[in-house]
Amino acid sequence: MSLYTRDKVYLSADRGTYLQYDKGSGLVSLYVENTLAWTASSSAVTTLLSAVRTGVRRVYNGFCKVGATAGFAVGGGAVNTGLMATCPAGQTASTLVVPLSGVLNVGETITAVHLVGQIEAAGNTVTIDVDLRKMTAAAADVVDASVATMTQISVIADTIISSANSTIGSLTEVVAADETFYLKITVTTGASTDIALQGVVLTVTTA
Repeated sequence: MSLYTRDKVYLSADRGTYLQYDKGSGLVSLYVENTLAWTASSSAVTTLLSAVRTGVRRVYNGFCKVGATAGFAVGGGAVNTGLMATCPAGQTASTLVVPLSGVLNVGETITAVHLVGQIEAAGNTVTIDVDLRKMTAAAADVVDASVATMTQISVIADTIISSANSTIGSLTEVVAADETFYLKITVTTGASTDIALQGVVLTVTTA
């Protein structure tokens, strides 16, 4: 419950967070833990605290497509499951393209990306390679370039795919208005193996 005193409305029990009105300037100010966060007049709002947030994680589980080398099944797996894609046994350098649409805002910084899923290995080798790529608009043509790659996953036992083994980290890639990003995932599966890909997790610093 808020407490009202002259020109102030306290929002916390310790009175450290409150709204204050200054009749002389016509400004309303919000203090959060006794720190001025923003002021507002009848015509404008001024933010004083930084709105930047680090380590924000966003899960992407949307559109993807089979790349130049067949093998992946988009939306594969059992009926009524939400898998992004699957790759069956006996595939060599099969590719999946995952456009990172709707999860990035201009001005944000990509700091890491990793996959989420599972490998069924059955004693045979499965490898996964991931390339984070950027497309930049240009008059002559769209420029397609690698940003960073993941250390290859190579396993012979059933394995979870997570941040522990699929992270492309230590990135400082700032998203510009004329840029888009995607992942190129390349896998090779031995006999009696398969891969179930649930999605992608991006870690960003907000603008």
